[in-house]
Amino acid sequence: MAKDCGKVEEMMREKGCTGKRVTKELIESRIVEVDYQTVVIAGQKMMYCGIRMDNGFVAVGKPATCIDPANWRDEIGQKVSYDNSFEELWKLEAYRMMSGQ
Repeated sequence: MAKDCGKVEEMMREKGCTGKRVTKELIESRIVEVDYQTVVIAGQKMMYCGIRMDNGFVAVGKPATCIDPANWRDEIGQKVSYDNSFEELWKLEAYRMMSGQ
């Protein structure tokens, strides 16, 4: 849901969906730290993002990569890697919510 969560939230409000659900704001309220690590593996530069939650769990998504090193910008790598890690949290938060946590 993270790719266009704003649009989905809007649709849910319009359709009168009022039940329990994971929201971007819920996930963001549980984030206590965000950290980035740039590594080079087999000659390819990659940026990972770790998001630490209030219970200590750290989610790490797919890394940001760049086809042409001339296009590498840390700000873009941070945005892409953060979004990838944040996406992992949707299903984990849904599991936690359904488990009564």
